[in-house]
Amino acid sequence: MARKTKKQRLRIVHPHCAGIDIGSREHWVAVDPEQDDTPVRRFTTFSDDLYRLADWLQSLQVQVVAMEATGVYWIPLYEILDARGFQVYLVNSRATRQVSGRKSDVLDCQWIWQLMSHGLLTGAFRPGDAVCAMRAFVRQRAGKVHEQSRCIAHMQKALTQMNVQLDNVVGDLMGKTGAAILRRIVAGERDPHQLAKLRDGRVRADEETVARSLHGNWREEHLFALAQALAHYDFLTQQLVACDQAISQALTALPTLSTEPAPEPHKPFRKAHRTTAQQKQLHQALHAVMGVDLCAIPTIGIDTALVLASEIGPDLSRFPTQGHFCSWLGLAPPTHISGGKPLPGRKPKTFNRASQALRQAASNARRSDSFIGACHRARLARMDSAKAIKATAHQLARLIYSMLTNGQAYVEQGVVAFEARSKDRQLRSLQRKAHKLGLALVEAA
Repeated sequence: MARKTKKQRLRIVHPHCAGIDIGSREHWVAVDPEQDDTPVRRFTTFSDDLYRLADWLQSLQVQVVAMEATGVYWIPLYEILDARGFQVYLVNSRATRQVSGRKSDVLDCQWIWQLMSHGLLTGAFRPGDAVCAMRAFVRQRAGKVHEQSRCIAHMQKALTQMNVQLDNVVGDLMGKTGAAILRRIVAGERDPHQLAKLRDGRVRADEETVARSLHGNWREEHLFALAQALAHYDFLTQQLVACDQAISQALTALPTLSTEPAPEPHKPFRKAHRTTAQQKQLHQALHAVMGVDLCAIPTIGIDTALVLASEIGPDLSRFPTQGHFCSWLGLAPPTHISGGKPLPGRKPKTFNRASQALRQAASNARRSDSFIGACHRARLARMDSAKAIKATAHQLARLIYSMLTNGQAYVEQGVVAFEARSKDRQLRSLQRKAHKLGLALVEAA
């Protein structure tokens, strides 16, 4: 006779919790029916109602609050509850939509409360308020840089429609030569030889070739589009300066983890959008805030380090291990497996700005004369480019986790160390194969 086993039931992990269904005009909040006669209540998104919501939860001695990450509508309520001392869990909507059936706001908030009470929901990672403020400025700046690239594309389109082949003789349309010629064209100059005299000495094409590229039809509608795109580009340049000032102020407001001067970078900083003095100042501020020099890692420049500092901050205690950190970045190997075999279908897409920055840094490792560069080139030899970039980004993520959690500086091993390690690995592989065949390797004299 089979032995009767006691059924395992879900236990209550958070007895004093609440579930909130976020909306654009109203929020529905559910608590334990034993705590209040009206366990489900509706609140509008006006500020006075949000404070009344927080007062109601405090009167019930609620400690944990779970809410769905719906657009940006959750941000005001999250900030109010976090300031009141609640432990707020920002939950992915995929984790709360696994049960089919009726769908309503009332049922949603009750389902979120029930899942949270049993500890079945995990909150998303969100850095501290000071880091979030800097993150907003950095994201705003990235959007302005993207808009500038669109302005350059609009200028290129206008030139092409006028058959002005300036992009065929200059590498950067908004470089020293290209910008000077464009501004003179907008000012009214049409003589190709006069425009070609603005050529910088570093341009490979000679003055005659530059003049040949500047013969166009100069139609009024295309000149108008060119002038507006250039004016928009200059306006965005002023906004980038304001963004840089806001980022500097946000970095100053963060606590300082290191008072030592930042070490010299292994390669000079590029002069894109910032002067050398501004980049050195930003490098020193990032080193003071993060406690370590992320720019010491090859292929990680000042912009990548700024994105990482704004997206993750210096405190990684939320991630117990490197695996948890890499999984949050979307760089860990997938576990969509059943029966020992990977399941078909596409994996859920995750967009992570820190992960995108690490992937970009990994793609630059192909030309890096460093240990990471040698590792990346070895991966490219045995796998496709996308997998190699993801693997190298995973390697960079592990290095960053170790540096931030242990406070250790990065030590470059060099290509020679990688070649020695690769040679030793190949030798051990040959010895294993020879042992299986009953042979022995003998070193040549």
